[in-house]
Amino acid sequence: MSKLRAANDDLFAGWQFGHCTATTRLLVQELLVDSDEPGVREAEAAIERLAAVQILDGLAIQEVTLLELRALLARAKGDEVAYRQLADRYRAMATSLGFEGHIEWAEAMP
Repeated sequence: MSKLRAANDDLFAGWQFGHCTATTRLLVQELLVDSDEPGVREAEAAIERLAAVQILDGLAIQEVTLLELRALLARAKGDEVAYRQLADRYRAMATSLGFEGHIEWAEAMP
């Protein structure tokens, strides 16, 4: 996990924002595996860090990934209502964009 965290930090520091979406996605998924409080807090901070990158605002891959990550975060926090709403929005957006990988990941969400 420390290598993934460091790689993500390096990409942000180097303004390599095109890669930050993928590494943040992986980092958040790993942080939420156990759903412990420190991991949830770090995942939330990573999501907000990605969302704050203005150069990515409005890009479809950014928006669909943020929906997925926010759904996973809501589930880790035990907010099933928010989770279901975000997961449904994620599935709909992935489908409308035709993003096959995201469609599969959305369909795999419980």
